[in-house]
Amino acid sequence: MDKRIFFHAERCMLCQSCILACQMNSLGVSGVMEIPRDEKPLQRMVLTFFRGTPWVWRCQQCLSAPCVESCVSGSLRHGDGEPGVVHDRETCVGCGSCVLACPFNAITPDESDDRVSKCNHCPEEDIPPCVKACQSGALACQDPRVFARNKMKRFLRDPKVHREAD
Repeated sequence: MDKRIFFHAERCMLCQSCILACQMNSLGVSGVMEIPRDEKPLQRMVLTFFRGTPWVWRCQQCLSAPCVESCVSGSLRHGDGEPGVVHDRETCVGCGSCVLACPFNAITPDESDDRVSKCNHCPEEDIPPCVKACQSGALACQDPRVFARNKMKRFLRDPKVHREAD
């Protein structure tokens, strides 16, 4: 079953636990105290406000991805047998065309080595660290069809609330 990460803005408490868990995972450490002082973690998620609502921006794994089309080095591509967009940091030339092309602000420049980084949905994990760390339930990892069905049920119960939250 194909699972994706979904964000429920109305549940977000702005604690940024998801971002910290993501950064710790990118460094391969299990605790905050293990983060080397001289090493800056990759920024794979960005917390901002959209229309006054907190929003966690991360790669949406677009089927028709503008970032893939704009990538001159081929480091962003659709995965072989994997859903979504795969990023090969080794072949990235850091031109930034993907940063400009992404409509979700989900690709961020990495100043430490002039390349970019993006969420890869942690395919090696059953549940991504960001989802595990989110105590409020703002992030969920589930099948897109299940997410859409649940969203429709919530909307039918209270259309006004869910139209404004999304």
